[in-house]
Amino acid sequence: MNLIEAVSGWSTHPGPLYQRLSRAIAMAIARGDLPPGTMLPPERQLAKALAVGRSTVVGAYDLLRADGALVSRRGSGTWVAGAVPNGVRTEDTSQSLSGAALDTHTQLVDLATARLPTAEVVRTGVAALSGDLLDDVLNRSGYSPLGLPELRSAIADMFSEEGLPTKPEQILVTTGTQQALSLVLGQSLRTGDTAVVEDPTSPGVLDLLHSTSVSIRTTPSLPAAGAHPVFEVMSRTRAAMTYLMTTGGPEGLMAQDTDILHLGSSVRNFDGLVVEDSSSRHLALTEPPPFLAARTDGAANVVTIGSMSKLFWGGLRVGWIRGPERIIARLARQKVRADLGTPLLSQVLSVWLLRRLAEVRDARALELQARLAAAESVLRRHLPGFSWVTPQAGVTLWLRLPAGASGPFSEIARRHGVAVVPGEALSVGGGNSDEHIRLAFGLPAVEFTRGIERLAAAWADYHRTPDLSLERFDATLSL
Repeated sequence: MNLIEAVSGWSTHPGPLYQRLSRAIAMAIARGDLPPGTMLPPERQLAKALAVGRSTVVGAYDLLRADGALVSRRGSGTWVAGAVPNGVRTEDTSQSLSGAALDTHTQLVDLATARLPTAEVVRTGVAALSGDLLDDVLNRSGYSPLGLPELRSAIADMFSEEGLPTKPEQILVTTGTQQALSLVLGQSLRTGDTAVVEDPTSPGVLDLLHSTSVSIRTTPSLPAAGAHPVFEVMSRTRAAMTYLMTTGGPEGLMAQDTDILHLGSSVRNFDGLVVEDSSSRHLALTEPPPFLAARTDGAANVVTIGSMSKLFWGGLRVGWIRGPERIIARLARQKVRADLGTPLLSQVLSVWLLRRLAEVRDARALELQARLAAAESVLRRHLPGFSWVTPQAGVTLWLRLPAGASGPFSEIARRHGVAVVPGEALSVGGGNSDEHIRLAFGLPAVEFTRGIERLAAAWADYHRTPDLSLERFDATLSL
């Protein structure tokens, strides 16, 4: 079977075009339609046959090479891994990233991952992991599905101190924010339901929603558009679940206090569940808005998720869900089926760290301000045609491209040795997000500057490649 036949119908699936094509080829390989050693068409030839831009094929092949499914060699072409086609010499097979600017991922400047260096207090906390609490925990069974009681109390105290009275019974400790999202979505959505997300939004929630059989609708972000358009979409679609990032989403903005108040008032009599992601709340450069749940007059349809990752260290893998006790009880049963509980040593360390939350938050704010000022200076110097709004929270910038589309440009950037997030990856339907890229500014200054220099070179290359600087083709041809 040839490749065109093997990927028939590929364009009807969700997601960016290059990801759709990549998945279709991977499935064809898994089915055995494309055996090991099968030669694939050159990028331009396949693009013409599929009626798409060459960038779509470039991106698909790159993903498959990164996964080890394809092998490429300059002068020999691209083939399915596992065997070498006739006529292809077997030496030097390690040099398989055709056209790549770098040979190994270790040389890639990662401006895609939204993170800060590990807070120094984490190292101090690890060294201090001793004493009565640790001894007591080590004498327990090691299973704590709801979370360590001391940690649930510490998280509840944090919410209460920040204006949302909370009891420990309203807290479920999770293995990071992604598990929190997975549990909430699994509990609130059924086949055929409608979920509403902002555009742009978290790639994590999109990954989870795309794996379900629900209808996804979008609204402009709450910080950018305000409460009225958000609730209008929620009401019109009768959303079973609405996911909102009130502080530090991809755009780096914070919702206004008045919009939190208006939306909180509106959702009191709303049937669907509203999920507020507060993961970046403690990376706000000014006072963050109140929690949405604090403005709903005790409504039982709002849950708040967060984690230790953004402020302290992603390796902790400790998150939480705050909500009405009846919802927490149902989610706890689902959590037991998932993993029986989050690792207790990480929870013990989290208890120790939360006692120092205020001082770490203040120190991070100063660090963020310095990194942001330096990053904006570098961007103005090397990418003068790009535009952005200075973020109010979080560790990323939402850059608008002078022209073109984020997907093809991000592919070119990776070939130049720098990873950024294309806006289309943070959006259900592309739209205005496809004119943007998201990049993190948490790296050391020297490394960040190196990444932006590579991004500038990629931008120059993007403009020199006509079929990549055109707007993304929309593949509607049924193959």
